[in-house]
Amino acid sequence: MKLLSFKKREPQPAAPVLSEELAPEATSFATACSPSAVAAPAEAFAGEGERVLSAEEAAQYREFLRWKRKEELSFMLRRLIADLTSVSDGACLCAGVEDAVRLGVSGVLVTPDKLPPVRKLLKEGGKGAQHGTQNTADAPRLFALVGGTGETLPAVKKYEVKKAVRLGADALVFVPSVLLFRGGTVQAVRREWRPVLRAAGRKEVFVALTDPRLKREEVLSGARAAEKARAFGVVVRGEPETAAAVAKAAGRLAVCADGAENGGQLDLLLKAGAGHVFTAQTGRIAKELARQAGESLGG
Repeated sequence: MKLLSFKKREPQPAAPVLSEELAPEATSFATACSPSAVAAPAEAFAGEGERVLSAEEAAQYREFLRWKRKEELSFMLRRLIADLTSVSDGACLCAGVEDAVRLGVSGVLVTPDKLPPVRKLLKEGGKGAQHGTQNTADAPRLFALVGGTGETLPAVKKYEVKKAVRLGADALVFVPSVLLFRGGTVQAVRREWRPVLRAAGRKEVFVALTDPRLKREEVLSGARAAEKARAFGVVVRGEPETAAAVAKAAGRLAVCADGAENGGQLDLLLKAGAGHVFTAQTGRIAKELARQAGESLGG
């Protein structure tokens, strides 16, 4: 039997029949989406069956991305506390406070002797800021570093705390005795910490566990002792692993880290669980974060 061969033909779709009501809308939609009418922006990826953003919508989307990145940048800056304890020159101190106000960081850390001028600068919104434009509710908080090297007598520390509170400190970073902490008992540590915490009254006290001689186990032990002593929080070294371990075992304590040098380290510490990060490189970190934000948006 002779077999007949047939050439397969591709089915041709029938032309759609549009009602008189839908015909004008279909015509306008085809005209609006034609390549000659709309140039697809680089950010819009239009696959088969997907709608292409118009030029106006693409501009709005880019503006949204810019706003989103700006908010992320502001959020990270609000987690910083500018460490000005090593600044001795008056002009540099004013510049540091002005940068802190302009960048919107969470707070500034100074020694008790610098509290009066810094408090005045914060009220004025920074030396170079226009008066009347700074919202005092958003102004950086004033932190005072008390305890010196940590090896001063408890009575001296108590006096320093009372002085810092009287001069307007919003919160205190207390440096305990490392020698007592490492070689003494828990009771001895509490005897040193108790008068300091009582002298602080209702002010928040952060116990500084940043001494490089402290091992990670000792830092964890110090965090537990700070919680039992009813401190508000602790400050640990700028090591993401240490910050993560303390944050996991801290309970109700607020955990802060110290010594971020760049934006990458700040990001790691925040992800590790640090609520705030003390740094003397506020301006450098802010510039780095702003540059990264511009690069991510193609700026």
